[in-house]
Amino acid sequence: MADERKVQFIETAMKLFAEKGYYSTSIQDIVDAWGISKGAFYHHFSSKEDLMLAIIQHHFEKMMESFTVIPQDSGSEKERFIQQIAAHFANMHEHKEFLQMMMTEQIPKISSDIHLYLLKQRAYIFSWYCDRLIEVYGTEVERYVFDVATMLNGMIRQYMFCFFLQPSKLHAEEVARFLVRRLDAIIASFSHEEAPILNKEMVEPLIEMEEKERCVLQEKISARIAHMQKKILSLSLDKKIQHELHAALDTLEAELMNEESAPREYVVQGILLYIENRHLPLLADDLAALRKDIEQYRKTNNRWERSKWKKH
Repeated sequence: MADERKVQFIETAMKLFAEKGYYSTSIQDIVDAWGISKGAFYHHFSSKEDLMLAIIQHHFEKMMESFTVIPQDSGSEKERFIQQIAAHFANMHEHKEFLQMMMTEQIPKISSDIHLYLLKQRAYIFSWYCDRLIEVYGTEVERYVFDVATMLNGMIRQYMFCFFLQPSKLHAEEVARFLVRRLDAIIASFSHEEAPILNKEMVEPLIEMEEKERCVLQEKISARIAHMQKKILSLSLDKKIQHELHAALDTLEAELMNEESAPREYVVQGILLYIENRHLPLLADDLAALRKDIEQYRKTNNRWERSKWKKH
């Protein structure tokens, strides 16, 4: 199914769930709205639960993009942070029906996969808050960063609810600046004698969840690259080309797995384009799958997400 058509299916189904409720919407309702047969539905999704997971993934990924699309040259780190929070609030209107669905359904109870995905999203956003707070406020906040990230998360969630109820009465940038001024005051109020409430040990489950997913994707990418290298050696190619393709994949793996620095976009994309331009039909599906895995890895890897991966 083409990506554009899949998005159309997801959006149509999401509107049905928002209007009728997840449990009141049948697969027949969905296929009628899509204009396809039930057989075609099961070709694309294994179940209604699988469709709901696809809807949630699609919208969460779109919403999280609002944190990262602000250019690096938009002022100080604090100003960029304000603009990121404002963009997140402004993004509410586009996803109003999705948020309505999330508020009215007991989404985590639909399936264990959905429950796990939502937990991962919470871990991801909490980690992102911690990283950005340290980038904005420096060592001043490090000791209390888990407490401040928790307070920031609570404030943003509540104001998001207010935006949902009264979108015309709130201005995204005004609210973002208001919240960051509150953060300034909170951070300035800490004394050296005051111990933080939350420490690394207490938030370890969230940190471990994100790290575990990253490691699983690393292993998946490494296995994918090894499979492609093995296939390259089996193809009837010039030995020099085989060697160059094999070496290119080695370089790609090293770039992605480097723990010391963020993957460089021009290296990653350059290698993928180099392989693609060889026009090897037997590698086309593997290359497409590798691109998909790398994109997923990018979304779970803070070292890429914060700044160095995005094009500006």
